[in-house]
Amino acid sequence: MKLITISGLDGSGKTTQLDLIEEKLKNKFQVKRFHMVTFSIANKILKKKTSSSRSKAQNKAGFFGIFLRKIAIIIDVFRFRFYYLVKTHENKINYIIVDRYFYDQIVNIKYLDSKNSWKKKPFWQAIVENQLIEPSLKIYLKITPEKILERDRKIEQGKDYLINKNNLYDYFSTKWKLTKIDGNNSKPKIQQKINQLI
Repeated sequence: MKLITISGLDGSGKTTQLDLIEEKLKNKFQVKRFHMVTFSIANKILKKKTSSSRSKAQNKAGFFGIFLRKIAIIIDVFRFRFYYLVKTHENKINYIIVDRYFYDQIVNIKYLDSKNSWKKKPFWQAIVENQLIEPSLKIYLKITPEKILERDRKIEQGKDYLINKNNLYDYFSTKWKLTKIDGNNSKPKIQQKINQLI
């Protein structure tokens, strides 16, 4: 069984490319699609109604909100590990494709927790990185904030949000050895590059 993840900024085209991957694979294989925000225990506890494909990104949170996210991501990494190791075999799933995998969750928490240095690795991050299922293919759709703002989709958080998040993604994508794909290219070119990697 293979796990494919795409990480990147809001508006980078992750969902579009995951739709294309799913369409390509589901004709021959059993495919399970995940959106980690919807899967998150924090989302279930707070009973937030979020779309599985489009969810509003947060650009600020209080101490409790950040603390909850840190606890939730630890719980979620074990929940997902159980699902991956047990449930997927029971359901004979060949591919799991994930939007906003734990890499994106870590970046989001780091962004929200601006009082602490994001280059330090706190206990919650160490646990998540040690326990997450290593994807077979982990893509970072690298795109400039300016290119995102040129597109039709409006990013409510604004340019500064994108720039700061972009800095985090650039730093951590190297640490996590994500496969970088130029998201500034056209959708067909990005799709072609991804298809070569699958």
